[in-house]
Amino acid sequence: MSNGLSLFAPAVCALALAACASAPRQVAMPAPTGAVGVRSIDKRLVAAERLALAANETFQMPLAEAGNAAPEYPQALLAQRLPPQTVCLSVAIGADGAVAGSRALAAGEGCPAQTPADPRLLDAARAAVARWRFDPAFRCVYPGAKPADEQGCVTGREEAVAVSLAYSFVFEQKDGRGTVRMGD
Repeated sequence: MSNGLSLFAPAVCALALAACASAPRQVAMPAPTGAVGVRSIDKRLVAAERLALAANETFQMPLAEAGNAAPEYPQALLAQRLPPQTVCLSVAIGADGAVAGSRALAAGEGCPAQTPADPRLLDAARAAVARWRFDPAFRCVYPGAKPADEQGCVTGREEAVAVSLAYSFVFEQKDGRGTVRMGD
């Protein structure tokens, strides 16, 4: 019996060594992608920059069109494994609903970012918002006192107005892939 066991042990060792010498299994990694989150940060702006309404006026915010695409994470930056970065923009929307321009906001202007973002992320955010469209913002001016219109500006006069809205875009990577996270 000991003779059969002694022949079996070298065979088990040979099989174990052969398994260790085999090539490691290749795992296909998905291609890197990037995504961006967006949140309005208008409430962080100082009161002097806000629209003041008279007692007989109401205001309707511009409504973003459904086709407004979020910025794309620049493919060239995925390999750099950058830490999360926030880009804040003030987006000027004309009385016609078209974006008239945008500018970067600093931390003192309501942006939660502590350090400036990579300029290529700022460029990606500005390129995206330049293509956005909105139903225009308007001020509803009522004759006399302000009524409580439940259905919008029914008894008043609509006046389209240009506005600026502030947005926070968060560019983030996890495991080499871009992810979406809403800013503060």
